[in-house]
Amino acid sequence: MSAKKWLVCFGIETVLLLVGIAAVILFVDPYFHYHKPVDRMYYTLSNERSQNDGILKRFDYDSIITGTSMAQNFKTSEFDGIFNVNSIKVCFAGGSYKEINDNIKKAFESGHQVKYVLRCLDYDRIIMDKDNMRFDLGEYPVYLYDKNPFNDVKYILNKDILCNICIPMLTKAYLHGEAGGITSFDKYVNWSEGQIFGAESVLGDKRKYSKAEEDAAFTETDREMVKATIEQNVVSLARMHPEATFCYFFSPYSIAYWGTLYENGTLNRQIDGEKAAIEQMLECKNIKLYSFNNHWDITTNLDNYKDMLHYGEWINAEILHMIHDDIGLLTKDNYEEYIEKEREFYSNYSYEFCLD
Repeated sequence: MSAKKWLVCFGIETVLLLVGIAAVILFVDPYFHYHKPVDRMYYTLSNERSQNDGILKRFDYDSIITGTSMAQNFKTSEFDGIFNVNSIKVCFAGGSYKEINDNIKKAFESGHQVKYVLRCLDYDRIIMDKDNMRFDLGEYPVYLYDKNPFNDVKYILNKDILCNICIPMLTKAYLHGEAGGITSFDKYVNWSEGQIFGAESVLGDKRKYSKAEEDAAFTETDREMVKATIEQNVVSLARMHPEATFCYFFSPYSIAYWGTLYENGTLNRQIDGEKAAIEQMLECKNIKLYSFNNHWDITTNLDNYKDMLHYGEWINAEILHMIHDDIGLLTKDNYEEYIEKEREFYSNYSYEFCLD
């Protein structure tokens, strides 16, 4: 065979191979980039930043649970039963306010008639730049999010997706006859099982938090940062969609978190930032804002936490019921009293811990 013919044959074979790879990934579509799940195959939900965009666009739902790892332990079955909805859970571990809000937009842009958005607002990210993103969590799959069809080659010609996801799925479905389906949203990225909760896990060797010599001030720069963050990433979307109810809540961190603020002199600055954020959100009628920071039975009981921030799934379940019953609801009439009680309690708490 001449070199020319060999090159032509090689080129044709290469093209056919690439077409075959693309066809398999397009058919299976494990990230739901092009279509809903194929009924006969089982889809494992495990990669939030690759799969959530497709879930938001392709799945059937009328309500959303979202947030960071603080929301991962919510169960859609509980949410659906309490609120009479059909929900999905699309969390982004470590995500910023911007990342989460940008993804909620996808639900409305895809034409879904959304009733409720249940979203956890991470308390420690109130005073943060509005455009903050977490690029330190690995390569961000921009090719799945943008509208550029040409960079989809990173998906449809991806060897790892083909070999590690699609072929095993096809094998299980068509050779072993395993039933199709999808990971339940109750279990999707739920991390509570198997974790160790309690004071030792939360505190480590720490037994006391001492009061800082100086308190950091909540500056005008901080105020402008909070204002920009809340406007861009919290309030504006709710204002654009008055037909939906946005149920927001501040993540109830443990007493050890408050002890850290107490010790580094930022407790009052954080509470002042919270107050500014609350005032801004309360101006939007379809935002229902909740806080459980003053539910001291939760925050001071370290058995609820695996570290100073992360609470167990039973707290997520309790939060659902409290939100439904409007327990912890902040209003223009009660938020100042709430702030005063919060400041008084955490400023005067005795941050000394004795482990049995």
